[in-house]
Amino acid sequence: MPEKNNYLFVILIILALEAILFSVGNDKLNLAFLNNENKLVKMQNILANIPVQAKAFSIYDETSGIKIYGKNDEIEMPIASLAKIMTVVIALNNHNVNDVISISGEALKQEGDSGFFINEKFKIEDLAKFTLVGSANDGAYALTENVDNFLQKMNDKAVKIGMENTLFFNFTGLDIDNGFAGAYASAQDVNIMAMYALKAYPKIFGASVMPEINIKSESGINHNIKNTSSILNRIPDILFSKTGLTPLAGGNLTIIYKNKYGHNIAITILGSTSEGRFYDVEKIVDTLYNLDYGS
Repeated sequence: MPEKNNYLFVILIILALEAILFSVGNDKLNLAFLNNENKLVKMQNILANIPVQAKAFSIYDETSGIKIYGKNDEIEMPIASLAKIMTVVIALNNHNVNDVISISGEALKQEGDSGFFINEKFKIEDLAKFTLVGSANDGAYALTENVDNFLQKMNDKAVKIGMENTLFFNFTGLDIDNGFAGAYASAQDVNIMAMYALKAYPKIFGASVMPEINIKSESGINHNIKNTSSILNRIPDILFSKTGLTPLAGGNLTIIYKNKYGHNIAITILGSTSEGRFYDVEKIVDTLYNLDYGS
C-alpha cells in the first residue's frame, strides 16, 4: 500500500510540474502575441501618415495572412487596366496555354495599337504575357473572344475568391464614358485578385515584371512591347506588377514583392497620378523596410 501511495504522489508531482510549465509557456506566447500586436499598431500609425497622392491603398502580408494597413481600401473605385488581371485569369481558366487564337477586327478596334494584324494567330500563353507587360487592350480583347459569357465569368470569379466590392463592365477596364468606368474594385480586392492570379498562374503573371517582352506569333511575326511600369528596377525581389491609368481612375498600381524576411507583400494604390503611383508604392516599401517589418 505505501508503494502505491508513493507512485500516486510521483504522478501528482509530474502533473503539477507540467501545469506550471504549460502556464509559463502560455505566458510567453501571450507576451509574444502582445508584443507583435503593439508593433503592428505602431507601424499602422506611421503608415497612416505617409504622404501619398493615392486616394486609397492597401498593404497585405500574404505569407502571414495579415492586412498590415489600409486607407479607404474597402471603397469601390475605378481600377482601369488592373481589370486585365482578371481578364487573363478567366482566359487561362478556359484555355490550355498552348491553345491558338486569332486576332479579330473587333480586337484591333480597341484603344491603342500593339502592331497586331487581323487573323494573326497567337498562343494563349504568349498573348497573355504580352497583354500583362504592355497592358495591351487589343490583346486583352482577343483573349475573351472564344469564351462564352466572359464578362459574367469575370464577375463570378471575383465573388468566388472573396472580392466583395468589385464589378467588371468591360474586359479592359477602360472608361466607358466621362462618368462611368469599365471596372470598379476596392484596393483590398485588387490585392486579393493579384495574389490569387500569381498563385494560380505563376509563370504567366510572373512575366509581368519583365522590362519588355518579345514574342513571335504563330503566324511568324515578331512583336515587342515595353513594360508600362517604371518601378520594376526600384523594388528588390518584385514578383508581380500591373499598372492602370485612365481619366476617371487616375494612376493605379498593384505589386507583390518578397521582403528581406521572405514575406510576400501585396500593395495596391488607387486614385494616384501617372507618376505618383510609382512614388507612392516606393514610399510604402521603403517605410516597411525601415520599420523592419517581418522580423
